[in-house]
Amino acid sequence: MIATPTCPICGTTVPPASFPGASQSAPFCSKRCQQVDLFRWFDGKYVIAEPLDPERHLEDLAELQDPGEEYPVE
Repeated sequence: MIATPTCPICGTTVPPASFPGASQSAPFCSKRCQQVDLFRWFDGKYVIAEPLDPERHLEDLAELQDPGEEYPVE
């Protein structure tokens, strides 16, 4: 069974984007909830907890890169 999507801010049921009357603010139920989420990012309430390690991320990128690719990662 497919779960009914809910607004991540207020928990209101949100119709899927393909349904008539669906919110243009998806996955939020309204423009207000969309703005609340944006302001939470601005206030620093949401963070990316993983510290950036350039060496590790470049190694990960090199592993994903196609060996026949024209421009290798340096």
